[in-house]
Amino acid sequence: MKNIIIIVVLITVSFISAIYYPQPIKSAPPTSFKDTLSSSQLSYFARIGTGVSTGDSLIRVALSGNPTNDTNNLFVGDTVGIGTTGVGVGTSGLLTMYTVRDIGNTALFQINSAIGQSNAFIGAAIIATHSAIHTVTFTPQSNFMGGYWEILIKAANTTGEVINDGIPDTSGFDLGATTPTSTANGVGTRLKITDVTCPNWGTGTTTAFSVGTTAIIATGVGSSGTYHVISCYLGVGGTNQIGVGYSLAIGKDLASGSQLINPSPKDANEGSADVYTFFIRHRDSAATLFDSDTVQGKIALVEAVRVTATVDPTLTFTIDAVGVGTGSTACNSPAFGTNAANTTATQVAFGSLSLGVANDLGQRLSCTTNSDNGYVVTVYEDGKMKNIATATTIPDTTCGGTGCTSSGVGTSWSTFSASGWGYTIQNLTVGTSIFTYGNYRPFGDGAANAQQIFKNTATPSTTEQAYVCYRLTASTTQEAGNYENRLIYTATATF
Repeated sequence: MKNIIIIVVLITVSFISAIYYPQPIKSAPPTSFKDTLSSSQLSYFARIGTGVSTGDSLIRVALSGNPTNDTNNLFVGDTVGIGTTGVGVGTSGLLTMYTVRDIGNTALFQINSAIGQSNAFIGAAIIATHSAIHTVTFTPQSNFMGGYWEILIKAANTTGEVINDGIPDTSGFDLGATTPTSTANGVGTRLKITDVTCPNWGTGTTTAFSVGTTAIIATGVGSSGTYHVISCYLGVGGTNQIGVGYSLAIGKDLASGSQLINPSPKDANEGSADVYTFFIRHRDSAATLFDSDTVQGKIALVEAVRVTATVDPTLTFTIDAVGVGTGSTACNSPAFGTNAANTTATQVAFGSLSLGVANDLGQRLSCTTNSDNGYVVTVYEDGKMKNIATATTIPDTTCGGTGCTSSGVGTSWSTFSASGWGYTIQNLTVGTSIFTYGNYRPFGDGAANAQQIFKNTATPSTTEQAYVCYRLTASTTQEAGNYENRLIYTATATF
């Protein structure tokens, strides 16, 4: 009986202890552990080579002895910092910021403005930082109430490299400078606890406990060196579930936060990824480290691939007779007569004129280009409308009033007792017409008097079209015979 009582007491004590003093699940490393980078592009770190002088905007890169020895992994639009002193460049030297405008070849690139005397020296650092949001996912296989999960990201441990100056390092990720400006060391702001989003362990907070401390990892657990440590605290009474995946983000969009700066190349072997070790490890509420919960992963970074292509400049201009056949009322003209059927891309055949009235025909003009600055279409007549036998002319129209000039805005033309020759334009889909259709004007005589008839100052979104409508009148005393004129249309795009 005594033995039975002892056993019951022991079971009761064990049960109470399990309730009030829970034991941790057996320690085991998490599974499904990975770090996905929003950008795996290596940062750029080169130096100015020989042949660069004050006032140059074409920068020559030193071809050996640096993390980057060419213009590969540099891109149009990148912000580059160029060293402004010759002492300590890359660690404590100042930078002046420029923008890459063009890549000439593997040794030359062009910036947006000329460099000053303080930048024009051999060995000045040239950096273009690239950073990333690290999204770390893992599935815990153990838990400790009130403990910590820590992510360790490789930091520089090479002599001369600073882990938090905003300048990319060759042996790890840089934490960013405290107050970067155009005269500060680097271009990336310091990663803060507010830039880290930890898992919600059920305590209602996702803010990191700490960011930026460093740890030395012994070779016994994978990879020696210095590491940035980002800690996510489970909270008082908090714990993680086992077998459930968690995710945390290190870094925010640069418009609202900061990111770790990606390393510059370890060596000149371009196209071969530089691989870095990272860790996740587990501590209990007393900050005791459980080595058996530590697991390592790998991050691979490589140069970005520059893909280039050339779109040749284009300009298309056509003249045709679409929409101006017999019966057409283009340009608010009276209906075109049967002779309109004879109009082609190269011929406007009025045939026998009706004297003392308007004779109207037309053509359609179409233009398009891929020029940023658009196009302009001009026209002039190469001489007057002339009798091919006697050289007698039909005069350029005066529209029956004043202000009817080749360069004017045009005027109405409603009396036809006098001979005259002119035109009007109807805008169909053109960016800008030069004058309102229904108003007429004469053609300019000769190339020096060519006049714009329509244009677009930007890249058109489609082929733009207009009708040009010709009007010819002959008085009852106009000399009989066959008359002819020549019109020269020119489409010009500005590239």
